[in-house]
Amino acid sequence: MEILKLNNIPSLKENEMIIPLFTLDSLLLPGDEMIMRVFEPRYKQMLDDISLDNLPYGHVMSNPAMPDINGWLVPYDVGTLVQVNNLEEQGTNLLYGAKGGRRFRILSLIEPALTPEPFDAIFPSVDELMEQYIEQAPSGKLYVRAVIETIPELKGVIDSEKWEGLLLLWRAYIENIAEINEMNVNEFDIDNEIKNMFPDANYDSIWKLASLIIDSIEDQIKALKASDINELSSIIESSIQKKLNMIRLFRESNE
Repeated sequence: MEILKLNNIPSLKENEMIIPLFTLDSLLLPGDEMIMRVFEPRYKQMLDDISLDNLPYGHVMSNPAMPDINGWLVPYDVGTLVQVNNLEEQGTNLLYGAKGGRRFRILSLIEPALTPEPFDAIFPSVDELMEQYIEQAPSGKLYVRAVIETIPELKGVIDSEKWEGLLLLWRAYIENIAEINEMNVNEFDIDNEIKNMFPDANYDSIWKLASLIIDSIEDQIKALKASDINELSSIIESSIQKKLNMIRLFRESNE
């Protein structure tokens, strides 16, 4: 990925935009949700900026294979746009709900105005940090930004037979986990639970199933880069099969 200086940000093409990046140690697939707690000044500034204009930010994951940028972690080149919900203050922290939206691809990164520095338990305020760069870089930010392009929605339609096969595999995995934990599967109406979770075979459902199943970084990256329904379905199927194989090996080792 190209690294842009603050005074060298190009004009954007029609399908491009500049967004803040929130770099974490996990990914967020489309439709997935999590509760976020923010206490660092850079992300407090980010939330202030996007709240003013009701804009999304980009949820990305740091890539350990990449060298850092002036001490800042470099992410994988894909992520999901996040709209902030129910933002509230809790002491010195900010709490909000994050929900994964459209996928995007990073074209280039825009470096922050300051290099990171370690803080003790007490963080400086956003204003205090801004005073260190505002005269030299009035358009600078404490957080990493990126020039991105959104990834088109998945092509194709969900094959009903393929979808039923994925749900049957998911059902088998749930049953196996229940048995390993010595739970009586007959006490649960698994079929009804699955039906309630996935009433329809649609775009939202397949991403919901993906977020429940795909937990390896490699497969999550592949899912975010998938171009069509069949590709994502294959990643989901492979992930469930891996889980079932692990259960089989676990049982064999305990026999």
